[in-house]
Amino acid sequence: MKRILFLLLVCSLGLTAQAGTKDKEARKVLDATAAHISKAGGIALQFTATSILGKTPQGSTIGTMDVQGRKFTIQSTDMLTWFDGRTQWSMQVGDTEVNMTEPTGTELQAMNPYAFLSIYKKGFNYKMKRGKMSNGKQGYRLTLTADNAKQEIREIFLEVDLQYNPVRVSMRQGKSQWMRLVVNSFTTGKQFPDSHFTFPKSQYPDAEIIDLR
Repeated sequence: MKRILFLLLVCSLGLTAQAGTKDKEARKVLDATAAHISKAGGIALQFTATSILGKTPQGSTIGTMDVQGRKFTIQSTDMLTWFDGRTQWSMQVGDTEVNMTEPTGTELQAMNPYAFLSIYKKGFNYKMKRGKMSNGKQGYRLTLTADNAKQEIREIFLEVDLQYNPVRVSMRQGKSQWMRLVVNSFTTGKQFPDSHFTFPKSQYPDAEIIDLR
């Protein structure tokens, strides 16, 4: 489950992707969502994340995530993660070892639930349906499919409400490994200090930092 927060995603919506298709209306919604999030300032959300192999859930975790630009922190039932835009610190809950790394661009796409806000612009086809989302409310349901089947992220299912807030995101890696993220609450306009995105050594005085950079 330590990877569960690093590949985010939704339950299958029964949507099918059509290779080579770039739906103009879908692009408008993606652009509007990206603009809305970029102007939202700091974002605080509560989520439920589930790892799925094929159609079988492998495990779930709940937690919170704070996002500000490229920086984020994650606190879940499994993992604690801090990322300051360059360096990442990760620690399993209950452990005293902290792994310190510098994620690659590809790894960051898998870690940040809002990575789709940039990756859809290149290397993906997309299409959309408007109607009831899985939570019963009206919104947009989008399917993004990679141009290259060898890309790490092959497929994304996304649900966005009428205010352009993402409410569910699913990503597929490989043939059948899915991750699903359900956003339970979403707050914008937050202001976080830079220290919020770095490992708080004073809170974990006994932690051993393992530098893997």
